Amino acid sequence: MKIKRYLPLFFTLLAFSACKVESENIFTMFGDVEVTFQNSSEFAVTEDAVVNDGDSVHIYFTITSAKEDMYSVVVDSTNGTGTWSTVIIDTEDSERRSFSGVRKFKMQRDGKVTFRFYARDFKNEYLGDGYTSITIDARPSFDHFVNRRLYAPSEDTPELPSFLSLTTGRTYSYSEGSSASAEIDLGIDTVLTADENNPTELVYNLYSTSVDEYPVPFYDLSGWTKRETLFSAPIENYTNTNYTRVLVSASKIQEEAEKVTIDRKQTDAIYHVQGLAPNTLLYFRTPEGKYGALYITQSTQDSDGRPYVNMHVKIQK
Repeated sequence: MKIKRYLPLFFTLLAFSACKVESENIFTMFGDVEVTFQNSSEFAVTEDAVVNDGDSVHIYFTITSAKEDMYSVVVDSTNGTGTWSTVIIDTEDSERRSFSGVRKFKMQRDGKVTFRFYARDFKNEYLGDGYTSITIDARPSFDHFVNRRLYAPSEDTPELPSFLSLTTGRTYSYSEGSSASAEIDLGIDTVLTADENNPTELVYNLYSTSVDEYPVPFYDLSGWTKRETLFSAPIENYTNTNYTRVLVSASKIQEEAEKVTIDRKQTDAIYHVQGLAPNTLLYFRTPEGKYGALYITQSTQDSDGRPYVNMHVKIQK
């Protein structure tokens, strides 16, 4: 009686066993495709590498398929900001089982970029990437100082920072400035806007410490060391996306800065939506010849009602 009782369970397990299908292992199912890298020039890399900003990089690759014809080869690249690019190469009849190519570029972003090479069949279905990739890592080439807060100058609060060193990212108050003037590149000043509809709004401007006439009458900078830092005109409506994804290395910062004229010692806006308004960018060049970018993110007040502007700075090392 007990045997009859367990017979249904036995046959059920037997049926499941008969229907069991061995699934392919994801780590071996695309093993018919192989990718290799060749040392075919002085700039060639054949494995993960660390380079400098501005270095030339050549990736010579060969991708082969043992069983399936390759109708296209795809080169994917992904960088640290999450952006990527894809290049699709259609193969000729003679290249269906073996394709060789090269990616040549100048490294112009700090951080890592990973390249992956894979094949697709005539249905545009994935064949494999040889389970390999190459990562190029560029050494840091610029300094990034974020959230530097400069307060509107006031005779009542000389202890609040309204000066900035672009090379160190340090802010200074007027009280601290004299002893550190050799490092200070700029100060800020404010006036009321000329916009009659918003008469209480402040206009923020900057000035180099080497400016001919100091715009803040109650600050005496006559004994300060003067740095001949120059600025571009403010570029309005500059997005944070551009700041993050375009100015990504020392060479890119200089490349973009050289597209504009950098010859100003101060800005002279009269409306609050100009000058150092949010989403404004200025390029600069220090007396040492270093290029950089100054990005305004905010103009507001602190919890005590004291007005200030917030900014980020990128500068070549």
